[in-house]
Amino acid sequence: MKNNSTVLVCVTAQPSSERLVETAKALAVRSGADLEVVSVLPVADGEKCIDCEALERIRDTARRQGGNMAVYFSNDPVLTASAHIAKRKPLTVVTGFPGSDSIGFVAAIHLLFPELPVTMVDKDGKIYNMLSAGAVPLSALKT
Repeated sequence: MKNNSTVLVCVTAQPSSERLVETAKALAVRSGADLEVVSVLPVADGEKCIDCEALERIRDTARRQGGNMAVYFSNDPVLTASAHIAKRKPLTVVTGFPGSDSIGFVAAIHLLFPELPVTMVDKDGKIYNMLSAGAVPLSALKT
């Protein structure tokens, strides 16, 4: 994968993350970019259980869509994902739509990378874009 030609999707180990991968793939196809999936999971503390089956399905979905997946273990998902974003310099970052129990991940990414479009997908598949001034969402690109 080349820098600046990647659509990066941030997922959690939940079955619903598969729809994020599929949305990111559609954006990648429209923009002629590669697909990359990143998941930042908490460091095991004996109380948090990771849904390994869901994570495996997400990885399989990424592979079927022609993408790669990186999994990190960290208790600071914003810092870890930000380091990955800074290294990869993607065209856009795709995330789920933040809920009421959000840790502020999307807002933090947008603050740290104000020129980077963030595409959010809600549980019904509706797409929302956080853009910098003058940016065009990838979903608006014609094929």
